[in-house]
Amino acid sequence: MIIGMANNLLGKYGRGSGAEVIVEKMAADYRQQGHQVFIITTKPKGAADGDRDDCYYLPSNYHRLKDWSTPRKFLWHAGQLLLPGNCRKIKKILQARKPDLFITHNLLGLGASLPRLLKKYNIRHEHVLHDIQLLHPSGLMYWGQEHIISSPAAKIYQALTKHLLKNASLIISPSYWLLALHTQHGFFLNQAKKIRRNFNLKKITPATLKKPINFVFTGQIEKHKGINILLSAWKQANLTPETAKLMIAGDGSWADWLKKEVALINNIEYVGRLDRAGITALLEKSDVVVLPSLVYENSPTSLWEAAAAGKRAIASDIGGIPELSPYLNLLLIPPGDVYALAEAFKTITH
Repeated sequence: MIIGMANNLLGKYGRGSGAEVIVEKMAADYRQQGHQVFIITTKPKGAADGDRDDCYYLPSNYHRLKDWSTPRKFLWHAGQLLLPGNCRKIKKILQARKPDLFITHNLLGLGASLPRLLKKYNIRHEHVLHDIQLLHPSGLMYWGQEHIISSPAAKIYQALTKHLLKNASLIISPSYWLLALHTQHGFFLNQAKKIRRNFNLKKITPATLKKPINFVFTGQIEKHKGINILLSAWKQANLTPETAKLMIAGDGSWADWLKKEVALINNIEYVGRLDRAGITALLEKSDVVVLPSLVYENSPTSLWEAAAAGKRAIASDIGGIPELSPYLNLLLIPPGDVYALAEAFKTITH
């Protein structure tokens, strides 16, 4: 079987997000089963293609959004839902590859033509949810700001995204929470839906802790991931290097700030962005994975990786995170609560 997939970020021009990890994992699993797989993704306008034979790179201004003003972003998002975008290029890819199944992931930046062309060519279409991009263009909903997906502007946006995916034959969500949130807003009411966890795991009893205890954060170095909460709590816990160490891996707009902060603390190490092999090696050396997210999470890859490695975890009690409790030793804390996270560090180390 020939299987096509699409995600707005991947590989050379990706950000190492959880969605990218899942796309790569799904592609690898299908190939192992003997299927042919190709992936459509994006690149910055004017940039060269990536070095992967299995990917088609479509030019997109999605990579420049962070530098634009709010009005310009609004116009761009409207164009994404109403204009054909890379229609001709996608049409040529589908005609050449003739997929039996096409699985879409995060589509923001790829334009509105792909789902329409899948319908036109009668290609079976499945869609995987990763965040709230269909409810709000940012894909992010901070704790305490739940109103953003119920505003008049959000309702107009949702009407367009509902129409975009109305012909998908199956909607896949890694968490009950995310699927329920979409159905509460009128999505996928007459479409087949399925909960599919990102990993097939059984809970592993963590090894006995020995000092110094190694805590690790892997992910985007951004405010919404709680990176400032993490450092504030670590300082407040006041743990000695003989007791505990914190290792941070990832990249993002807060990376320069993080480097300056880490330089002042002798039991924190920032290792920058790592590839999957590097993250696996880092997890092997760790004892506890930390995810103090400030936004509603779906089913975070970092926690699944912690479960697979038999590690403990501390994470915000938000979104779909509590659903992971059956799979790993998970300590939940209120989102944004520096004191609670500091106390969690102390509890584990004493």
